[in-house]
Amino acid sequence: MSRKYSSKNSGFRGVEPNSLAVCFWGVRGTLPSPGTEFVEFGGHTSCVEVMSSAQGSGSALTSLVLDAGTGIVGYGESALARGQDEFHILLSHYHYDHIIGLTRFAPLFRPNVSIHFYGQAKGGLELNEVVERIFSFPFFPLEYRNLPSRNNLHFHSVVPGSPFSVGPMVVIAHELCHPQQAFAYRVWDNDLQTSLVYATDHEHGTDSDLSLAAFSRNTDLFLFDTTYTSEVYDSGRQGWGHSTARRGAEIAEMAQVKLFGLFHHDPDSTDAMLKNSLLVEGQKYFPASFLCKEGQKLTLSAEVSADELPLAAGSDSLMRRSQQSRRRKLNG
Repeated sequence: MSRKYSSKNSGFRGVEPNSLAVCFWGVRGTLPSPGTEFVEFGGHTSCVEVMSSAQGSGSALTSLVLDAGTGIVGYGESALARGQDEFHILLSHYHYDHIIGLTRFAPLFRPNVSIHFYGQAKGGLELNEVVERIFSFPFFPLEYRNLPSRNNLHFHSVVPGSPFSVGPMVVIAHELCHPQQAFAYRVWDNDLQTSLVYATDHEHGTDSDLSLAAFSRNTDLFLFDTTYTSEVYDSGRQGWGHSTARRGAEIAEMAQVKLFGLFHHDPDSTDAMLKNSLLVEGQKYFPASFLCKEGQKLTLSAEVSADELPLAAGSDSLMRRSQQSRRRKLNG
């Protein structure tokens, strides 16, 4: 069975069962990037929304977000505006660029919501203690115990390799190569046929590349840490915990993924640099590569329409030829 990837910005109302809707709320790494030279692809740090509905549930939708960078601010406001009162936040790790958006995540300041956090215990701290420290003296004026949502916060410890459910979606975590460790997540729709992999903050060059390729095998959408071009990485970025467009493309090829999203853009990479250097490197080794862009929406489902494939800047025909040559049923 083939797959469908739609980038039409039509919102998430009426998401069909057996599909995943994806929205990029933040695609940067390390620090936000304000300024006119970052407008096209966006300056907010990591936050990706995934939405699905169960078979036969009509308009009942479940939304989760991967990471809580500054992009989660816009997500929270949008979700509240559409009447959402239950939230699921999967944290890859706790470096500032992946959690700082929680300080302006509007649902945390509402008493009538339910918020679920998913992540790992780290540094002798349980997940709830990690979140509590974000809202503590002298770092934040409102302390954790005084959050209006305090009594409606729920914490779930994630164990790599152990699947868990978020509404109709099934999720599994995988360890990445990153200082102080980070998790990748694979998210399936309810029929376990459509999936995406979110693998931000990974440094290539170890056997972890091979295990990540196996973890990502045949996924519909592979989002990977492509902070650097190979040239920039080789100029002194080794050991910083991030990877390159080339290595991400090679892992995508090994895993035989359908679509490769270049993610976690360096805060110094302007729109022009992303298009003229990073994207070019990715597509050289894996033609079905595209630059993740703030505000972009994709739909992953069982039906394919070549006209609805997402376009990578300046590579319409190349992208579609590559995708059409890769149509096949998922095996895992």
